[in-house]
Amino acid sequence: MKIREIVEETLRDSGSGKSADTCAKSILCNLIKENEPFQAIELKSLEHLLLMMKESTFPHVYGEGGVFYFSAYYFHDGRYPVGRNYFIREADLLKIARLHAYFKSNGLELPIIPPNQLGKKISQDGFEARIREFRQRQSRETEMFKDLFEGRSQSTSVEKSMFLNSPGCLVCGDNNFRMMCYTLSATKGFMVGFNLCDNHMEVAISENSLLEYLAKLFKQPPPFQLVPLKAKEHFELVLSWLPKELGCKVEKTNANTMTLVRPSGLKGIFRLDSPGNYAYMIFGSDGKEVARIDSADHHNVNFGPDHLHVDLTKKKGKIESSFTIGSPLIDTKKILELIELKEAEFES
Repeated sequence: MKIREIVEETLRDSGSGKSADTCAKSILCNLIKENEPFQAIELKSLEHLLLMMKESTFPHVYGEGGVFYFSAYYFHDGRYPVGRNYFIREADLLKIARLHAYFKSNGLELPIIPPNQLGKKISQDGFEARIREFRQRQSRETEMFKDLFEGRSQSTSVEKSMFLNSPGCLVCGDNNFRMMCYTLSATKGFMVGFNLCDNHMEVAISENSLLEYLAKLFKQPPPFQLVPLKAKEHFELVLSWLPKELGCKVEKTNANTMTLVRPSGLKGIFRLDSPGNYAYMIFGSDGKEVARIDSADHHNVNFGPDHLHVDLTKKKGKIESSFTIGSPLIDTKKILELIELKEAEFES
């Protein structure tokens, strides 16, 4: 979705220029350029520009080279280093006069700003330093999400991500927060992350999905109509798909547990009670458990509780973050990697 479309959708739903600007910034923050003191977003609708102007910090008309830009300018602040300018351009003098009259009739007496005054009017000075500070802060604040995404991209079908960074809870700014993640997967997975305090986390998990919660938060229509799978439905979907992906035969199923067997004799037992309560257990041909991925919250790993027991044949085998999410539909890469690792060990 283009930035303009995000603005249009938000304005249609909320009528708020500030809400539209907040939504736009969630994407624009990834498009900041070192040599540009503000970001420009061209609109198509006068009604939309009027809504943006009413809540902007500097509505104005900027003229240069015979072209006039009717602009709703939102200033930079301590968290965002550059301004955003939402505008419609016009070069026809009669249409320019009509536009000026239109905004005046709607309570906006727009000043006309010549090129040599614009920089001062938008507080352009120092924008390069602000951008450098912004990037340094972003790097610090998003480090954990980047590490999680790197692990997920290596272990699951997740290939792209977006983090909606905020200094505290995304909703209220509370400094006591946790990073929340949502993964949307078809053939390729997409991960979204953001910070929420405990109170807003409870509200978020009461929705069908974190994606729908975000849509409501930013006053956007949900991009997808998601219906959460029940445990039984999820199990049946995994059962119809996973054996082929792992090159296994189904030995047996029981409630929310399935046992799959590889041609090598290696067995995988998959317990799928829920995304937050699962285990992928790998057994050798002698019937002994050799490795496991599970969600039990009793190990100190960087990205828990999901973790991997690399070698259960040792009393103090290595335990590390698995970066799995509890659905073999997404976790297949890590499961297959573990199975093939154990088969290679048995052959050596």
